[in-house]
Amino acid sequence: MRKHILFLFLCLLPALAWGQIPKPEGTFAHDTARIGELLQYTLVHRHPVAQEVILPSEQYDFAPFELVRKAYFPTSTKAGISTDSAIYTLRTFETAPLQQLALPIYVLGQRDTQTVFAAADTVVVAQLVTEVREPLPVREETTLAAVEERFNWPLLILWITATALFLALVWLIFGQAIQSKYRLYRLRKDHVYFASRYNSHEDRFKKTGSPQSLEKAVSLWKNYLTKLEKSAINSFTTKEIVEFYENDEEVNTALRICDKAIYGNLQTEAEGETNLALGMLRRFAKSRHKTQREIIRNAKNTR
Repeated sequence: MRKHILFLFLCLLPALAWGQIPKPEGTFAHDTARIGELLQYTLVHRHPVAQEVILPSEQYDFAPFELVRKAYFPTSTKAGISTDSAIYTLRTFETAPLQQLALPIYVLGQRDTQTVFAAADTVVVAQLVTEVREPLPVREETTLAAVEERFNWPLLILWITATALFLALVWLIFGQAIQSKYRLYRLRKDHVYFASRYNSHEDRFKKTGSPQSLEKAVSLWKNYLTKLEKSAINSFTTKEIVEFYENDEEVNTALRICDKAIYGNLQTEAEGETNLALGMLRRFAKSRHKTQREIIRNAKNTR
């Protein structure tokens, strides 16, 4: 008989344990709230240390509220009693003046899980609209509101980027051709400028026989070839210039005649010879201009 009583007691022990589970405490931080306003709800459960308890997660249906965030706190134990707690930040968009919430806790057993709800707590939702008239009055507003003009910076950046990419593409495809065209343009412009000034000095020399005009013409010729050949010809002596041009006969003859006329003051005795020398220098400069032009064109075609 005792064995049957003991067996029956052991079978009823889990049921008695389940029936002794205390209810959790769930309360709102404030009694009133507005629609859309954040509201905190605190859930606290104290239980024997041997019980395993789970609080609601973010997947739980908090209707009529919406969960914004949650904060769990570590379990604390004192004198064999454990305390689990969490704070849920909620909000509601329902218009009902009284709204309730009762959250559960889940007690894990060996074969089953028991759900225990806290007592429902009520919050009063402030009613901002107290009277609705039917039909609703429509308020007309025909005055245009001043809107601050804003500069479209994203569009500007887009245009700058597109333009930069387009120019980069054009330069990648036509860059060498553009460089060659520009060099030919500069070459032609420099020669026209040289020819104009050189002819002016030459004409003045023919009319006045002034050594200064002859010297200016020769100096201009040297400076032009310096820029054309990209070499310091204007600092060379006559002998060095002749050697630079591989003993060209015309350059040698013309420069020596001009040196005699400038430094020996002999232009009055051989004025025709000096005029001929100036013509030789002009033709040689034109010949070197043509040579450089062909070099640029050939470089463009071979790329």
